[in-house]
Amino acid sequence: MTKIPDNIKLLSGCEIGNKLLKQEICPVELINYYLDNIINYKDLSPFIEVFRTEAIKNAEKSKERIKNRNPLSLWDGVPIAWKDLFDISGYKTMGGSKLLEDSAVALKDAVTVRRSKQRGLIPIGKTRTVEFALGGLGTNKYLGTPINTIMNDKPRVPGGSSSGSATALARDMCAASIGTDTGGSVRIPAAWNKLVGLKTSFGHLSTKGVLPLAKSLDTVGPLTKSVEDAHFLYSILSGKSDKNSKKFIAHNSKILVSRGMPFGSLDHEVDKFTELIISKLSSAGINITEEIIPEIEEMYDILNEYGTVVTAEAWNQWKHLIIGNEDQVDNNVLNRMLKGKDMPAIYIKKIKAKQKILSKKLYEKLSQYDVMLMPTTPILPPKISDVEYDQHAYNKYNTLALRNTSIGNILPMCAITLPHYKNNLPIGIMLHKPIGEDYSLLKVAQEYNKIINS
Repeated sequence: MTKIPDNIKLLSGCEIGNKLLKQEICPVELINYYLDNIINYKDLSPFIEVFRTEAIKNAEKSKERIKNRNPLSLWDGVPIAWKDLFDISGYKTMGGSKLLEDSAVALKDAVTVRRSKQRGLIPIGKTRTVEFALGGLGTNKYLGTPINTIMNDKPRVPGGSSSGSATALARDMCAASIGTDTGGSVRIPAAWNKLVGLKTSFGHLSTKGVLPLAKSLDTVGPLTKSVEDAHFLYSILSGKSDKNSKKFIAHNSKILVSRGMPFGSLDHEVDKFTELIISKLSSAGINITEEIIPEIEEMYDILNEYGTVVTAEAWNQWKHLIIGNEDQVDNNVLNRMLKGKDMPAIYIKKIKAKQKILSKKLYEKLSQYDVMLMPTTPILPPKISDVEYDQHAYNKYNTLALRNTSIGNILPMCAITLPHYKNNLPIGIMLHKPIGEDYSLLKVAQEYNKIINS
């Protein structure tokens, strides 16, 4: 009889997978462990739906495969949670909205869900999200806001829009989770719940079967307890292996620190922590260059002047449901949607034209460095009571939460946020590389993460 290890909450998905393959943990006992944690949680659950019966059946199948020495992957039998934007056969996809409560059940899995099942990963349930995934704080007026897992002085926002995916993992209700990132929706909740969050390159993980927000920016990405887990899940979900086996050496590597806007209006603790990490990386023999990057500053000025592509695309995507049902939509989401409604088409054209020019220049600059670094968010998670019903406060904090992360979407890059486990506050360090360099980013992040958390 196998036993769930006492330190399981500290184990990564890869470590749990290894224990499953060695038959040190039974998949059925593992799934029941997580299901018990979900059932026994007293506050609002991070899950909108739990697949109890199906998950146990899948665990029994994993147990047989492992027993017969025929596992589908290292993670055969590992339970993961899915943001409620992903179609999972036999279940509704509600996207955090009352307007989708009566939607039909999905007839087939999203591509990424299907790929994960083919490798033996077990979907344990669907997690809460901001309505239509439009929001960086994680609040949801009608379907509920999960509580931040790190700061316990008052109920604080979890980060959004992948709020449930982050809190489910941080509360030990799964071994990893999957979210989406259109302006920071994986990285913000990951940072604010002390997790690793990977924003993948646009188009590299399929969004087929994923409820859209802004189709020109939507990406799928994992939230995990280690960079190694993020690497494994990226490989599974993309269906592509890393063809470059060369190991990254941190010593004498080069980091470009993006000063200027990404370092503006930082909370004191975020500022202090970020400078400490930069100093630590420098002391490890990494070459640090600090510059104000014109392409980022200009892109941010353009967005301030014209508005965001996200809200315009979101309005066009969902106006057919919202018009006539405005009273059933979270006010903070509706107000942002309406800004998109009023955005002239010429503004979108200007933003996209600048996006092409500035991203090309930025990629040229980044080719001289191993990564670009900035704080993931400039602020700590605000109290739920301060933002949920105060539109001015919501707009202020939501804009700040999304400010740094959104640059990696509008100037398309891959990005990852890394936690610092010894700091008792939820602060993340974010690394970027040009679009398409996800595997390279993951290798760099794995080595830098060792230094950051040494």
